[in-house]
Amino acid sequence: MGRHQTAGGALGVVLRGLVLLLAVGLVAGAGWYVLHDTPAGDGGGQCPTTLRVVTASSFSTVVSAAGRTLRADKDCIQLDITTADGRPAAGQLAQVNADVWIPDDASWATVAAPGLLAPTGKDSPAPTLATSPIFMVTDEATAARIKGGQEGGWLALAELLDAKSSGVRLVVRDPSLSGDGLVAAGAVGEAVWLKEGMDASSLALNTTLTVTRTVTHDLAATPDEPGEVGLVPEYALLPIMNLAQTRTYLAGADHTALMRYTWLPTAAAARDPKRVAALRRLLDSFGRTEVRQAITAAGLRGPGQVRPPFEGGSALPEPTAPPFDVLGAHHVQHVFATWDPEDRRGNLLIAVDMAGPANGASPAGSAPGKQAPIDVLKAGCRVVGDLMPVGSGLGLWEISPGQPGGYRKLLPSDRLDDTSKAAFTRSVNTLTTHKPGPGLLDTIVAAYQSVRDDWHDDMFNQVFILTDDANKDSANAAAVSAMVEKLKGLQDPQRPVTISVVVLGKKDAADRLKAALQPLGAYVDNAQQVDDVQAAFIHVVAGGLHE
Repeated sequence: MGRHQTAGGALGVVLRGLVLLLAVGLVAGAGWYVLHDTPAGDGGGQCPTTLRVVTASSFSTVVSAAGRTLRADKDCIQLDITTADGRPAAGQLAQVNADVWIPDDASWATVAAPGLLAPTGKDSPAPTLATSPIFMVTDEATAARIKGGQEGGWLALAELLDAKSSGVRLVVRDPSLSGDGLVAAGAVGEAVWLKEGMDASSLALNTTLTVTRTVTHDLAATPDEPGEVGLVPEYALLPIMNLAQTRTYLAGADHTALMRYTWLPTAAAARDPKRVAALRRLLDSFGRTEVRQAITAAGLRGPGQVRPPFEGGSALPEPTAPPFDVLGAHHVQHVFATWDPEDRRGNLLIAVDMAGPANGASPAGSAPGKQAPIDVLKAGCRVVGDLMPVGSGLGLWEISPGQPGGYRKLLPSDRLDDTSKAAFTRSVNTLTTHKPGPGLLDTIVAAYQSVRDDWHDDMFNQVFILTDDANKDSANAAAVSAMVEKLKGLQDPQRPVTISVVVLGKKDAADRLKAALQPLGAYVDNAQQVDDVQAAFIHVVAGGLHE
């Protein structure tokens, strides 16, 4: 939701009440709207400077309070405020020519257009104006299961969600539309990432989504049934504490999930000395008494990290664990790629290379019950196909020594719909092993050129290679080097194509190809099972090639 106003006295009072209503779910809406207000009696044009501010709905009353204090100054400043949440807020920055963005978490900076925000770093970190910890809200029995798990925190919750048979389900706001949802969903993924790594985190988020109720309107993500765990920020819980006495609240003993309301000036404003001076005055105003009171009234914690004094608030445990780090760009995209199929939209060409026993059986000496590589390959292709949304481009090639070019096109690249998806599945089911032979390296080059020539500017463009490297192409340094040079010659900065290679069962081969393809920014990984193939695909569509 977005809304637009000029800071004024009466409107601030109205909006303070509206924020609390939104928090308990009494007001719901969609889209965005514009409100204009000019303080009575001043004609709306007496202040020499107007700053354009984009901020989250849960912080709008605070910014309005800051606007009132600045307008009362002798050399007054007027604020032109646009309220917008989540990813849509980033689009509002350029549309309203914003001077500063104050989103409900610092991680939103990663979705802004490149160069739009003023740079930050260790020497100039973005100031945090307020915070709100996120609590797990559930019934007493489910809370006991979480407290009895891994350190009684976010990792324990993630493990219960991963075990679908546990009966534990998640409730979260849409991560693309609010910091409530992004930080909450991100916390589940981060807990797994910190312990087991990126691939495990990708899989955990995808499993979590299957047992999640996502709230898409302006409602708090409170649980409705036993077994549900709602992830709700403190600012939304405080106004309703006396209405929910039977719930149990957990802060997380391993980490604290923390929303950070962050000061993010735009690059254009940072280049204008006059606007820099005005922004400094606005930033300083958040330390004034009226503005600090507005932070408290909104249910947020100020710089002292003290819980606002709401009736019933003592029922919430005080978070004591260290907070998760702010989600980085790749971590944010992992969440988006999980929740929104449109973030997985792409022009994808899959090329498979599998040698081995003619019947596809596991090699001699394999552990009992271990999937045959051909079965991992087929299932991996089906998983990737299922993750691609309708409207994507999808093709399937099979490396086949002896064929012209070393491959055959089982399914030419085509727009994905129900018919082409069924054709893709049939083609995958026909995949068989072949005798070891050359073809892998030439096929990578041909596939790259095919995707480059059929490049789409509205989606990612990718070559996805699945191979067992039975021909030991990775060990042929001269041939691999020649392939890399050919690919360099085909690169077009205006039509970038990602190369992703998953080597089935052979880490040494994956390591060799990873080193050789590094100059091309390619992603190379090793896979032992279908989950590894799925994790590799999600990692790449989320935009992380080198992590």
